[in-house]
Amino acid sequence: MLERQQLNLNAPAAHTFWHWVRFALVVDAARSRTANEIFDIGAGSGMLGDWMDSEAPDLRYRFSELSETLDEALVEQFGDDARYPSNATVPPTTMISMLDVLEHIEDDSSAIGEIAGRMEPGATIVVTVPAMQWAFSSWDTELGHYRRYSRRQLAEVLSGAGLRVESSQYLFPELLILLPFRKLRRGQRSDVDFPQLSPVMSRIGYWISSTTARFRRWWPLGTSVIAVASKPISDG
Repeated sequence: MLERQQLNLNAPAAHTFWHWVRFALVVDAARSRTANEIFDIGAGSGMLGDWMDSEAPDLRYRFSELSETLDEALVEQFGDDARYPSNATVPPTTMISMLDVLEHIEDDSSAIGEIAGRMEPGATIVVTVPAMQWAFSSWDTELGHYRRYSRRQLAEVLSGAGLRVESSQYLFPELLILLPFRKLRRGQRSDVDFPQLSPVMSRIGYWISSTTARFRRWWPLGTSVIAVASKPISDG
């Protein structure tokens, strides 16, 4: 199901404001730290790389993807040199992104621990996950989610790996109204509920969600959590 969803999202028409807002936050974080590339762990169909081609050409896109099918598609699109070497260390000039990946991993603490072990002091990671465990539904199950997170829970996973959590905040409070409807929907899904929006609706959605994202430190709830964490630089 997840592979099919990612391949379907490869079409630009399937990209929505929800993706654009997260991509912009990742790029802003990279630029604020003078990173020159973004390493997309669990890249899926490479939507972040697509977006960066037009919106952030000053940054290099790198990826890793465990699915052989998706990895082959990524290599075909971005080239083999864009694949980040397995187990290579990550310097401060490389920003790591994990966009809605951690919820697919049963042992999320071990996964973050392995990534933290590859990060050099000063390197930074941006993580997004779905929020609100009470909203867990058949949609999550069919996508292979193990859990949804609060901002505190995500921060604890990151800090437990020895990372310094710079922020952990909710995104998309305006979409909270949709969660009960998804929760109440029964039966097997014929799709994965990522609707294709018209260009006008996507522009309107982007204006609303990019505006609420600017004030994310104030929101007590949201449909996603975004956290930024870094590998501490020792005083010695």
